[in-house]
Amino acid sequence: MYRIFLIIIGVLFSANISYAETAEKPQKSVNTSIKQLEAVVSQTSFFNEEPAVFLPQCNNPRLFEKVLSGIEKYYQENPKTSIVERRQQLLLLKRLEGFKAVDISSFKPETNYAVADRLIDIKINQGLKAEDMTLCQSMGEKDIYLLVYPQNNLYTVEIINFLGVPASKKFTVVYD
Repeated sequence: MYRIFLIIIGVLFSANISYAETAEKPQKSVNTSIKQLEAVVSQTSFFNEEPAVFLPQCNNPRLFEKVLSGIEKYYQENPKTSIVERRQQLLLLKRLEGFKAVDISSFKPETNYAVADRLIDIKINQGLKAEDMTLCQSMGEKDIYLLVYPQNNLYTVEIINFLGVPASKKFTVVYD
């Protein structure tokens, strides 16, 4: 009986020691993992602040297609009931031949106050410089402007001075 008692105490004692060893191992491995993680952290980020595509030029055909699709989408969401207004829409699209570059630094507010307001707004609120943006003017009867600037790793193309759209902030196309 005494022998059985000693065996049971021996088993319990050895189980207690092995439990204590295994309880310390995860703590040691966690500490080791934290040290390894600290070694991996670097000053450079894996996330790139630059947009994933190049800044499009005004004569870029893909940019022109995206703008036309954005205008057509706007026309579908806001259908005109008057025949005269539908004709104006079709003529506007037909006469929109393309866009030419406008120098932002020499752009005068008297030319178009809506464009000047957006340029100032974006420069102040988003901290962008003139060289980070592109301003395009339509080659047609009606002056429609495109303001292209980086946003969320892509470029936002804001269509300004478009017939019937008061807020250009909401009339945008994503260039990706």
